[in-house]
Amino acid sequence: MSSQVTVEVELDDDAIHNLPHAQFVQQDLARRMDHVVEVAQSIAPVDTGRYKASIHRVPEPGSDGEVYVEANVPYAIYVEHGTRQTDRTGRLIHPPRYTLATALDAAGGDH
Repeated sequence: MSSQVTVEVELDDDAIHNLPHAQFVQQDLARRMDHVVEVAQSIAPVDTGRYKASIHRVPEPGSDGEVYVEANVPYAIYVEHGTRQTDRTGRLIHPPRYTLATALDAAGGDH
């Protein structure tokens, strides 16, 4: 004997598209990303301090409600991912630091 069950689901498109922009969602995302900034600044390598000081949460959310953390110095990509430069012994001069990636992981939560 077999049974057949039919389930009809009606999606609330308005809720799906507007929820990321809701104030309580944006406040929660901002709080989480502020924690990411704190962690990133605490583990950032410091030579001049410009990289560490440049780490911040972007004030305005993206078009889909996303919230970003960035380091906006021109060389941030090289701090994050390193370079191929080596010294005479073959050691990397600028190894990857993965500061922002590590901070996102370390901040916890379900992101």
